[in-house]
Amino acid sequence: MCLLAAPSAARAGSARELLDQIRQLGQTTRKWSDRSQRLQIRIVDRRGGERRREVAIYFKKYPEERTRTTLFFIAPPEVKGVALLQWADPHAKDEQWLYVPELKRVRQISGGAKHESFVGTDFSYDDLAIISQVSDWTDTDARSTLVRDEPVDGVACHVIEFTPTGKDLTYGKVLAWFGSDDLVVRKFEMYDKGDRLEKVLALTDIRTLGAIPTPFHMEMQNVSGGSHTVVDFSEVKYDSGLNESWFTQRALERGL
Repeated sequence: MCLLAAPSAARAGSARELLDQIRQLGQTTRKWSDRSQRLQIRIVDRRGGERRREVAIYFKKYPEERTRTTLFFIAPPEVKGVALLQWADPHAKDEQWLYVPELKRVRQISGGAKHESFVGTDFSYDDLAIISQVSDWTDTDARSTLVRDEPVDGVACHVIEFTPTGKDLTYGKVLAWFGSDDLVVRKFEMYDKGDRLEKVLALTDIRTLGAIPTPFHMEMQNVSGGSHTVVDFSEVKYDSGLNESWFTQRALERGL
């Protein structure tokens, strides 16, 4: 659930030029290979009721912008041991597996289920993939258009619209706000195929770890459902040398 940054003082150009800047910096001065993080999740329903979760996430990069992510629920007891494995490929089909301790088995998430809520949050399985790979989509994956400049929380941003072409998503389009000076992504809007706004994701409290700008606070608004999910990161580490064994179905069953 972390986003790449790009060179400061980014010039306004086409959407493809801006995305190429993001990729270039992600492959050079801000390059990293793996990330581990702890976070707290607060889910607020439309009536104001709250549920809380504590999660650990492990993330590893592979050639050709492919990534693998393992997510473990640590608390509370009713979700402890639930785990997700995602093999993401920005240029092909993503694969996801979910482990639920009560069922004692790993099941693969089918295409139809990718729009469903991930363990009661306002994030869908599709959302998790979008957040981690949108900057790596090519024109074959999604058509990108620089639609306007618009500030977010006082920060000047370029707004890029992504319309899936080869990428299999349940959304009709995704808008992303990238800071004009640093190209750090600060906001997403997800629209259904009827062009109706479904969700808004805001990313704030951006801190620079080494050379990598990292959001420590995220909030997903479910526009149609009236609920929202708040995510706060308590710990983020880059390049700790995560072993391949963290990113297998066996790791889900093994747990932390």
